[in-house]
Parts: sequence; structure tokens; C-alpha cells
Amino acid sequence: MTAQDMRAWRIHRYGGAEVLALDRVAVPVPGPGEILVRVAAASVNPIDWKMRAGHLRDVFPLAFPRVLGRDCAGAVIALGAGVTGIGHGQAVAGVADPANDGTHAECAILPAAQAAPLPAGLAPAAAVCLCVSGLSAYIPLVEDARVRPGQRVLVHGGAGGVGNVAVQIARHLGAEVLATCSAANRDHCLALGAARVIDYAAEDFVAVAGPCDVVLDTAGGAVHARSPRRAPAGRRSCRARCRPGAGRSRARGCHGDPLAYPADPGTARAAVRLGGSGRNPTPGGDHFSLRGSSSSLPRVGDRTCPGKADRRVRLIVVFFPNWLSLRRNSSSVHEGDC
Repeated sequence: MTAQDMRAWRIHRYGGAEVLALDRVAVPVPGPGEILVRVAAASVNPIDWKMRAGHLRDVFPLAFPRVLGRDCAGAVIALGAGVTGIGHGQAVAGVADPANDGTHAECAILPAAQAAPLPAGLAPAAAVCLCVSGLSAYIPLVEDARVRPGQRVLVHGGAGGVGNVAVQIARHLGAEVLATCSAANRDHCLALGAARVIDYAAEDFVAVAGPCDVVLDTAGGAVHARSPRRAPAGRRSCRARCRPGAGRSRARGCHGDPLAYPADPGTARAAVRLGGSGRNPTPGGDHFSLRGSSSSLPRVGDRTCPGKADRRVRLIVVFFPNWLSLRRNSSSVHEGDC
């Protein structure tokens, strides 16, 4: 990357992995209320391949070419007009505006309101896990359901990117946590703090879980339809985060609200502080350098990556070379890997 240009993963049309291209483009300029971040780590989330394939074109219509990626962590290298509370050179993590170019690039624009300074000792790879995945767990559990000590919380998909964080947050809040996952991830979910793990392939979660105060649903469909049935009459018992059957949930005295990221920077900062406290270790995952992603990033998007398929990989983190890069399946840091 030079002072004027950078590399970025872009798509020039809707389609499969073949539409991804590693392009050299101009470094963007932050507008009012925005910051420019030199990306150290960015995650790959389901929304990325869904946007690439055109499944979300009615919600997020894309103007091509488009850089994908919803979150990142790195150092602030430029500030737009009116930005306060964040300084030049500060390490931050945040969520990009889905209406604009994303974070799978050497530099990315973030709304300042969606960025949080990193606590000392919290690495970019860990911090980025607290953005899309972390907020998707933090907002429904902490801000919406207001989980309290002694409540029973059921997390569907406890070994997934969102569920991984949700189990830990709910346990930190003093809840009794039940989690659904595959048999292969049973020990992992128990280690995160689940009091009871339900094998969704072999057990009926409705029969096993019993009445729950809060249900965090990342699956939707039949899972969403069945979860509220365990609600005791009059109890505010289900906060399902999926493509909800909202009318059906409300009819049972429950809530089924789609997740919306807030404009309030306090939420992002609180979630990052929680991860930085050491009380909630963040999920791990495979790591790729920018150049190494040329084959791996498309496979992740198509869900053909073996680690993703067998659910051992809970979050894919893509590293970019200007701060550091990690080779896949390695815990060592390699300077200038690209």
C-alpha cells in the first residue's frame, strides 16, 4: 500500500466466489463523523457471502464495484469533520456502514459512532470478534432482555460466532445457560460456561430445556417457531434474533425482534470493554493473510471450508499485512508476510 492506494477485496457483480477480485484502489477519505482505519484484522461473517450472492439486495442494494466486510480493528489514520473522543493513531474496533464499502481492505471507513477504543492488551484479532458477532450477542442479552442473575437462558448455536460470545455473556451476567450445538462441540460449550449442552441432532431441545426466561435464536425457521412454546404465561421470556415470526411470537407473550446495530457508541464501547476485561475470552478461528485469502476467503463464503463445515471454526479472522499477519493454522506472528 502507498499513501494514495491500497488493496481491497471487491465484487463487480452478484455471484459466487468467482466474482471476488483483489483490486488496487484509492484509499478512501473519511467524511463527517467518520474515521479511516488501517486494518489489522477483519472478520468474515455470513452477511458477507449473502450480500455477495445477492440474497440481501432488497435490504442492502449494492453499487458495483463493492468492498465487502462488516467489521475490523486497527489504527486510526484520519479523522472526518466533527469526530470527537477518538484520536489519530488510536487502536479501535468497529462496524462499517453496510450502505458503503466494507472492511476487507488495507484501509476502511468506519462511522465514529460505531467504533470503540481498544483496552490495553486486547489484540486486534480478539477485538474484531466483539464487533458483528459480539454485538449480535451483547445487544439482545444485555440491552434488550436485560438478563439477570438466576434466569435461565437458552442459546441456540452455542458454538457459532454469535453463540460463542452469547454463552459467555449470559454466564457472566449470572444466568444458568443452556446451549444447543453438535456433539463435537459439547466440551467447547461447557468450557464457555454452559450448564447444560443439548445435542440438536440427537435431543429435542424443547423437552430438554424446559421453561426459559430468554432464548437467543440465531437459527430461525422451525427453531424459532418452537422456542417460545416453553414460555410460562405472562413471562417476558423470548428474545429471538433471527428472521422472526414476530406475530406468532408476540401472540405467545414473547418478543421476536430483528437485530439493529445502534448509533450510540456506548454499546460498542461496553462490548469491547467486556472482552478486554478478560472475563469473556473471545472466539478463535482460522487466520489468513491478505494474499493468503485469495483461495481461503471464497471457500469460507461458500461454507466449504472444512473447519466451518464441522463447526470447529467459530469465527474466521482475516489479517492484513501492514500491522501483522498470521499464517493459517499457526500461532506465530510473521511480520511482512505479504
